[in-house]
Amino acid sequence: MYFTLRDNAGQIRCILFATQAANVALTPQNGARLLAHGYVEVYPRDGRYQLRCDDLLPAGAGDAHLRLEALKRRLQAEGLFETARKRPLPASVRRLGVVTSAAGAAWRDIQTVVARRDPRVELILASALVQGPDAAASLVAALDGLAQLRDLDVIVIARGGGASEDLWPFNDEALVRAIARSARPVVSGVGHEVDITLTDLVADVRAPTPSVAAELVVADAAAHVAVADRLRKRIESRLRDAIGQRRRRLVAAKRLLDRRAPLARVAGLRQRLDDSRRRIDRGIARAVPSRRDRAVAAKRRIDGLSPLAVLGRGYAIVEGADGRIRTDAGRLAPGEGVRIRMRDGRAGARVTSVEASKGPT
Repeated sequence: MYFTLRDNAGQIRCILFATQAANVALTPQNGARLLAHGYVEVYPRDGRYQLRCDDLLPAGAGDAHLRLEALKRRLQAEGLFETARKRPLPASVRRLGVVTSAAGAAWRDIQTVVARRDPRVELILASALVQGPDAAASLVAALDGLAQLRDLDVIVIARGGGASEDLWPFNDEALVRAIARSARPVVSGVGHEVDITLTDLVADVRAPTPSVAAELVVADAAAHVAVADRLRKRIESRLRDAIGQRRRRLVAAKRLLDRRAPLARVAGLRQRLDDSRRRIDRGIARAVPSRRDRAVAAKRRIDGLSPLAVLGRGYAIVEGADGRIRTDAGRLAPGEGVRIRMRDGRAGARVTSVEASKGPT
């Protein structure tokens, strides 16, 4: 890259090789005011001088800008800007810490975005100065204060746009290290999209504006509700299909059972059982009186044939000492003890004499 630097007194030709240009963010433009760093090359044959540049800075940046670049390179060498150390944002946020000015537009923008996307999110403001010589220390103190909260999900450090000098506190080394050691993910929403500070580089996520930072952190609840509604409708549709299928299977099974008529067969068998039971009851009702009459008649006949009935007419039964009935007088002997059985009991007796008849009477 060849260009010429001019001032009111003179000019000098400059060269910037590609190896150095890759590390220089500034591109020379016609009319731009630059601060060039390098060394002078002399060509004796032509009597020509040339500035071989290795860095270009906007004019007026001076030592402060040089110190910033040196700090940036040193922190980068420590790995504080590496992508590998950056943490992802949580999928769901319930408590959001915000480091910014309570009177600034950034705080109002964040409140508006969070209220629109998910009003259930709790906002915790750690108020801090965002401009001036004491701003860096105030921002570090606010971050350290939020570190005392256990159930904080994520932190947003934010400031509205402004001049480069206004954003200078967000290039402070102490603030950069405070963000790096934060136990929670940090989102940087400082300035406008074109403004890049060391805070943006060290933060886990860089947002171009405070509003975008809030949008990145807080999920849109309405979108989640829409997704849940779609899932609910899908589940309801599948349930309806499953219920309809099972209802159709049930109807088909009922029709099959109706064709085979198990209930009708059971009812027929039950009717036959009832008819048989009634016939049995009628048969028993007819048979019992007849059987009772026959039993009474038989009892009467038995009673008429019973020797006990004879005893009721004045007769007696003689039993020997051995308990056997004596039917013949000849089987008795005088002096033998006998028992006489009568209608209502027994009596003991002794045979004094025996008289046998000559024939039956």
